[in-house]
Amino acid sequence: MPYGKRVLLAGLLAAWGLSGCQGALTTAQGDWERAQARRTPVAYERFLHLHPDSQWAPQARQERDQLLLAGRAAAFRDLKRVRLVVNEEYAQANTPALYRNLLAPLVSYAAEKLLRYAGVEVVADSTVASDAVYTIELGGQLSGTEYGEAGQRPEFYWTGAFVQGAVTLKMAGGQEIREEFSGRAGSPEPPKNLRLVLYKTTPNLIVSQAGLAGVEEKIALVIGKALGSQLLVAYLYPQEAEKFRGTNDALARLRDPHTVEPLIEMVDEVDTRVYDDAVLILRAMTGQKLEFEPEEWRQWWAQQGGKLGN
Repeated sequence: MPYGKRVLLAGLLAAWGLSGCQGALTTAQGDWERAQARRTPVAYERFLHLHPDSQWAPQARQERDQLLLAGRAAAFRDLKRVRLVVNEEYAQANTPALYRNLLAPLVSYAAEKLLRYAGVEVVADSTVASDAVYTIELGGQLSGTEYGEAGQRPEFYWTGAFVQGAVTLKMAGGQEIREEFSGRAGSPEPPKNLRLVLYKTTPNLIVSQAGLAGVEEKIALVIGKALGSQLLVAYLYPQEAEKFRGTNDALARLRDPHTVEPLIEMVDEVDTRVYDDAVLILRAMTGQKLEFEPEEWRQWWAQQGGKLGN
């Protein structure tokens, strides 16, 4: 569908109270037949996105989950339960103070949502038997504090912060995937500004999108390497994925040619959030600057012979 018509259609659907689905313009049966014809995790997730309560929804979930399981790396095929651990500690320049667990609630939430979507049970108790340990390590030094205002709330920015860490998924048998990251505030690469927001006397940390992106990318990258890149593409459909932007960066980094066609199919969606993400990932993955027209992307991919260049 041409981009201009799709934007118009999305506006009409929003006006009719049908935003996020094609409403009367499609049927559950037609979409079910389309999903069955393509038989990919993304196709079934699309169907569930449009028709979560349809009579075919249970079968769509079953088919999706079976395909996602088959797409896992062999060493992680039997992963059913993981223990999630976050270790976080920062020093602050010129003081003996240590700051702990500033980002822990946010990164724990992001990792847990994606793991549960993959059908993996997540536990925190070390006494509970698990198949693997998923560890997020965060540390560094906080400096360059500045004061600002956000509405009625005071804010303190560590504009000189340096943050580093690693994300590791290690099976009980010893198989391991590990990704490290680091970044300095104010640099082109995330994290940028860590922002500590004080509500009365209780400190809570809120991080700008760019500030959390470096950590989120590694969270998704490790899961994608272990459980399959198709999982990350399918995860672009659920609404909660909006809160987890690292999926986009991880897909661009993985550059799996098997994800190109599903992403091109997503460019043809009515849901603006879905096709925006798909185009951004395709551009980052391929280096092409094509527009929001799926036919252009299909023609380019056909010319590539199904292969991504260096």
